Amino acid sequence: MSNEAVVKANIHAIYARRKLATIALCKYYATLVIKDFRAEQTAEKYWVNRTFFARDLMFSKQFIEADAVGFFLSHGVEYGVYLETANNGQNAALEPTVNKFLPQFRKDMKSLW
Repeated sequence: MSNEAVVKANIHAIYARRKLATIALCKYYATLVIKDFRAEQTAEKYWVNRTFFARDLMFSKQFIEADAVGFFLSHGVEYGVYLETANNGQNAALEPTVNKFLPQFRKDMKSLW
């Protein structure tokens, strides 16, 4: 194998490892965000829990697309939009919860790449 081929193989291997590490980092933050949300909502930080469905059905997931990578938090109930927008958004949970972890996520992502 020529030196050029070895260098190309090493570059591809490094990229593949970083991509896998990126997936793992996104999965880690997706899990961290949902755990934090559920812990805080158990204490009714964002709204009063009546049935706990909105808290329990909230979910988080990582995503990797051609031009974007990250994680998100989403409602699993139809009335989630109401929870986020009612009373001028005073009970919104999605944005504040994700934003809590966003600076560290960006820092970790920057150090990875």
